[in-house]
Amino acid sequence: MGVNGKIGEITVKEVQVVADVEHKPVIVTKNLLTGQGVLEAGSIIGKDLSTGDLVFYDPTAVDSTTGNPTQEPIGVLANLVDTDRQTLANVIVHGVVLKNALKVKAGTIDPTVLDALEAKTIWTI
Repeated sequence: MGVNGKIGEITVKEVQVVADVEHKPVIVTKNLLTGQGVLEAGSIIGKDLSTGDLVFYDPTAVDSTTGNPTQEPIGVLANLVDTDRQTLANVIVHGVVLKNALKVKAGTIDPTVLDALEAKTIWTI
């Protein structure tokens, strides 16, 4: 009777986020708010304007009394992060990313979202 040491198999599928251009991205390590689940590469990271926490960006999040946004985008995740297990993440804070790789928590990637990223020196192609 033989013993097979294989316990299981895990497949992690990462998407390409950084555009293949000569202008290299600036990627910094940021501490994300815990308990957000798995955030995929390409997830836009936002800053909660009331708490300062870094969260999965929701462009539909607005203050019910003023109508002003409650989050602003600060970057794009370079790789998958499970915020239930780790909170340090590689975030692209400057450079060119692929538009089709971008993700938001709610709503869509519309011109307003793209303009907000561009204001942070993150361009899309």
